Amino acid sequence: MHILSILFFAISSSSDSLIVGFNYGAKKVKINLINNFVVSFIAGMGTFLAMILGKLLTKLIPLMYTNIIGSSILILLGLYLLIVSLKKCANNDNNSEELSEDMCEICRYEAALRSPEIIDTNHSKTIEFKESIILGILLCLNNIGFGIGASITGLNIYTTSIFSILFSLVFISLGYYIGEKIFSNKLSKYSEIISACIIIALGLYELFI
Repeated sequence: MHILSILFFAISSSSDSLIVGFNYGAKKVKINLINNFVVSFIAGMGTFLAMILGKLLTKLIPLMYTNIIGSSILILLGLYLLIVSLKKCANNDNNSEELSEDMCEICRYEAALRSPEIIDTNHSKTIEFKESIILGILLCLNNIGFGIGASITGLNIYTTSIFSILFSLVFISLGYYIGEKIFSNKLSKYSEIISACIIIALGLYELFI
């Protein structure tokens, strides 16, 4: 079942949930347990549906190549996220406001996750049910590529999806607590880099086991 790989995947794919918790906790925008579950469930369903798609793709790929292709997808995605995170760090360090055209869509996505006021449209300082659905969909998008790659490498669809939901649920609450008590922008910055490294390590691990 590759339980270690499943844990690595769930932790890394839930890193955005941790970042959401950081920023929402820092700005005192509350997410209650029910809406936290809604966000996590939708994000986990993104993993589930992506893994179903990955499973279907394995039927079109010769069996001897599935592990190589799945691992390569994870490694390439991890490298891409690592490069994006490092570029973002460099831009922040240089106080640069300019964004390249290929980064615009990423930045819009990041802005929605990092700025509670974008999701909290009625400024109630609480993420309500409808707003939690929007937030869950945004987090869901992050899991599509990872889910396809993980499924092709052979990770169990149901176990991986359940772990993704659980880790997202825990990470939002944990991130909120940290953000409210000891928030630091560096924590969220480094969590992205660590997440990318975990995905690369997972791809390499699945490639050689």
